[in-house]
Order: sequence, then structure tokens, then C-alpha cells
Amino acid sequence: MTTSPSALDALLSTLRVEDNVARAHIDEGWMQGRTAYGGISSAVALAGAMALHPIEKPLRYAQISFVGPVGGDCTVETRLLRQSKSSLFIDAGVSSDQGFGTAALFAFSGDRASHLDHNRLTMPEAPAPETLEPVPDHRARPSFVRHFDMRPTTGPRFAWKSEVGEYLTWVRFVEEPACHPAVALIAMGDALPPAAMALFSEFGPISSMNWTVNMLTGTPQTDDGWWLLSAKTGYARHGLSVQDMMLWNRAGEPILSGSQAIAIYA
Repeated sequence: MTTSPSALDALLSTLRVEDNVARAHIDEGWMQGRTAYGGISSAVALAGAMALHPIEKPLRYAQISFVGPVGGDCTVETRLLRQSKSSLFIDAGVSSDQGFGTAALFAFSGDRASHLDHNRLTMPEAPAPETLEPVPDHRARPSFVRHFDMRPTTGPRFAWKSEVGEYLTWVRFVEEPACHPAVALIAMGDALPPAAMALFSEFGPISSMNWTVNMLTGTPQTDDGWWLLSAKTGYARHGLSVQDMMLWNRAGEPILSGSQAIAIYA
């Protein structure tokens, strides 16, 4: 029996390398307003960088800036910044008809022998995703959210208002992709609303400004496709919010840590 590709794999199937650039098409299903969802433009940047610079080392770090709107036919241009025996640094930029959209810096590096073995990124207690209700569809939800099965564990169900600026949510793809696991995690890792929205007493637009990602393992994997995502803001003032982000697998192992700054127009 033939199965159709997932929405993410279908997008990545449009990726082509021509004249030292990569080209891909981000369709309307991945949009949020007038721009593509930040996770998908970041994933396109990563997939383009990996296509133009085939490497075996795993992704360890990403610094992404959301400069402007991006969508439709996109071009990924890259620069190899440094290559050593242990690391590779690649600069990638995504442009479309709307101009330059996403700037990314990716670092690739394998494991190193070390005497340190320290982990305090313990996964918080959370009900199993099967026991939780999915976020219901709603006309106000951005198009891209429909590619994810989201099961909030506590707090507001992506509504407002709460005394704690935090979301803790099980997330998996509605259609599990077969692409490179790092590309899939980058596509998913920014799926939650900004944590400051949990504090809203009135609705207003938001815009992600940047996203820092630390991959804590070179071989991310989980059971049944489920990942626990956390977004927590400790500061929201003067139209700016900063938040910490985490992602654990089903076994409770920390897989990704990050941080983000968000512009708040409310």
C-alpha cells in the first residue's frame, strides 16, 4: 500500500539545488498571517544548508533571526564560515518575493569524550498525552498549527488570561515525517504560542524576533512521535518578551533547549 508523504516531507520534496543555491516552496498551509511559521522557515534554511553542504556531523546549535516575512517560492543562500576537524559553521539566508526573510547560523559537531556527566534539565511531571484532549480547531488558529497534534498539560488552552506566562504541551506531527530528524525538530520546536500570550488580558499581534536552539543530542528520537514542549517567559515589558524553551522526548530525556525574544503589540 502506498502512503502519501507528510506535509513536511511534501514541502521538502520541492527542495532543489541549482547554481549553488537551494530553492523550495512554502505553501499556504505553513503560513501564519502574511509570513511563514518561524519553525518552517528555519527548517527550510537548515534543509537547504544540509543539501548544499552534505555533512555527517549532527546539528548542535542554531541562531535564527526572523528579519521579515517569507513564503511561497524561496531561495536559500549559504556561506561556509569555518570547517575544522570537529566543527562546521554555516550561514544560511532565506529569501522570497517579499525580500529577505530568515537569517540562520548553524553549527554541526559530533560528541566529544568528557569526564562531565551532569543533567538538571529534568522533565516536569506531565500526564501522558493519550489522557489529554487535543487543542480544538478554531478559525483564529494559524494555518500551520493544523500540522501538529497538540495536547496542553496545564494552564490556559492557548487562550488568555493566566497568572503564569508558561505553556507545557505534548506535540507531535499529525503526519509523521520521514525527513532528517534535526529538520523535523526545528520544524516543530517553535510550534507553541509565545508564552507571554498566556498573560494577555486583551489580544494583540505578536512577532518572533529570534530563536536560539541548542541540540542536546545528535540522535533525537522518541516513542509514538510525542515530544513535550515548554515555553516560559520571565520578562514581558515595553512590548518585548523573552522566554526559555525546552523539548523532552517521551522517556523524559532533554533533547533541545532554547530561548527567544518576541515583539508584543498589545
